[in-house]
Amino acid sequence: MLIGVNHLAKTNKLYQSVLQELKSEITGGKYPLNSKLPTEEELSKSFNISRSTLRKVLQELKEDGFIESTKGSGSFIRNKNIIRYIPVIISGDDTNYRKTEILKGIQDYFNKVDFSSLPTFMDYSREKEAKLILELIGQGHKNFIVYPLASDSNPEFYQKMIQQGINFVFVDTLPDKITCDYVASCNYLGGYMATKKLIELGHKRIAFCSFLNLERVNTIKERFSGYLDALAQSGIDCPKDLIFIEEDLSNEELATKILNNCSNATAVFSASDELAFFIINKLPSMNMKLALCGFDNSLIAPSVRLASINQNFYEIGKNAAKLMYERILNPGKYYEHIYIPVSMFERDSLISADQVCY
Repeated sequence: MLIGVNHLAKTNKLYQSVLQELKSEITGGKYPLNSKLPTEEELSKSFNISRSTLRKVLQELKEDGFIESTKGSGSFIRNKNIIRYIPVIISGDDTNYRKTEILKGIQDYFNKVDFSSLPTFMDYSREKEAKLILELIGQGHKNFIVYPLASDSNPEFYQKMIQQGINFVFVDTLPDKITCDYVASCNYLGGYMATKKLIELGHKRIAFCSFLNLERVNTIKERFSGYLDALAQSGIDCPKDLIFIEEDLSNEELATKILNNCSNATAVFSASDELAFFIINKLPSMNMKLALCGFDNSLIAPSVRLASINQNFYEIGKNAAKLMYERILNPGKYYEHIYIPVSMFERDSLISADQVCY
């Protein structure tokens, strides 16, 4: 008698486990609305349960409105409460226009496939980034678009989540050593284009500057690689005394340091418009005239006539949403990295080497 009770308890536990797993997979988007569930034979093998137990599971799913079954045709997803809201986790504030453009691209794509984005902006914190994602997983979400804090932000956490079946599409920045879907600008090409243009204008002493560490942010490292290759292909040695990468200084402090130490430099390639803005504003007070190119083509660039590499943030968002949707439809598909082309906006800050003065 005791054996029978234990067997029944074990069967009920297995039944509940499979029921909850299937509900989670349906609400999480593994099986899109109106798609067909695998056959009873496939499901029983997948969950290692008997056909009779599986039929009880399917019957409860039907009673709860998750599926409809047609004799001879199988079971189809009919749940109208599928989680069609995809969390978009963004480290930083919502005033950055690039992030607004990314969100617009995401939502425009999702509108076409009856999905919606669920944007969440948060402080620059690794701990909060991971905590928020865990909370959303607890609510049933399994699919995330993430604009992470930095490349070294929570790589072990993300790897663990991926191994547990959570889907991520990373935007702009890719966590270290993570194999996953990823969309960003072609940052290498941007760095190469900016440097090549300065070389064409006669510059040979071209400084590189960034307020973000190369090892912490893969996009900055790629821009730096483009800068180095453009110099090398033109037969110009890397000016090691003109590399300024400082995380501990404010943009204003770093701009001052760069201009005070640009010995014989005639041009500066800044890995961001934000830093370039402070440099260009300090030039008159220091009686200096340098060629300058930034990166992002942000809203401040036209106002100070700053040449800059333009990123298509809208397309980044749109492609991130597309990758996410395809991942939901086909969880086993290979991972993709998509690099969106960049272009250059030439403005007054691009002066020739013979126009430079100190």
